[in-house]
Amino acid sequence: MCASIWLTDKAGTMKNKPNQIFTTGDLKAFNGESGNPTYVVYEGIVYDVSDSTLWTNGKHHGRHLAGDDSTEGMINAPHGDEVLAKFPIVGELGEERLLKEKLVRQIEKVHLHSVLVHFSIAYSILIPVLVFLYLITGETSIEKASYYVLIAAFLSTPIGGLSGIFSWRVTYEGRLTKTFIRKIFLTIAVTSIVTACFVWRTMDPNLLIARTGVSYLYVILITVLVPLVTILGHYGGKLVYP
Repeated sequence: MCASIWLTDKAGTMKNKPNQIFTTGDLKAFNGESGNPTYVVYEGIVYDVSDSTLWTNGKHHGRHLAGDDSTEGMINAPHGDEVLAKFPIVGELGEERLLKEKLVRQIEKVHLHSVLVHFSIAYSILIPVLVFLYLITGETSIEKASYYVLIAAFLSTPIGGLSGIFSWRVTYEGRLTKTFIRKIFLTIAVTSIVTACFVWRTMDPNLLIARTGVSYLYVILITVLVPLVTILGHYGGKLVYP
């Protein structure tokens, strides 16, 4: 049996706290799914909220996940930490056992995917804009600019996809929901189109200048990027603002 110590929480309630130490990795197992207990962390203290009707299947209002640190999330909540006073304390958050796990958590806090994905989305929308400007004006410098932006998209899109996989595996524990499945297929589609257009335009520098039927097929392919990245951004927003 674990030794116990007494803890006074912010609500002023004396609570018996089992002296059990958890790492963030340990807590992922207490996600409220498949019969698992539902644990949350607030200011280093681990609470068992399994009996709460507001944590159905390990989710709180469809946004906050069990097994995560809720300290930052509580800042914007419509309630204070007093709501935790009625739940049993099962332990505390200890030091990470592995340097790798520490590094992963630090990267997660930076929200790397949210930062990187904006580049590939912006490039994918800017390319067709420049292509249409070239078709209207005939200015070759604009056509070259569209190619340079295409290069940037070609380089950034895979990076954005990889950061998305990292976020999916770490933040969302690889949960394969409908939203994630759609995002995966859309990411593959965008990456494939960007890669195909980059290779095509690189091998044929006069592709647009020639203004043949093949040229307009390239234009159509480039234009398809706009609705694809728009829908991709929509599903990304649903994860952040469910």
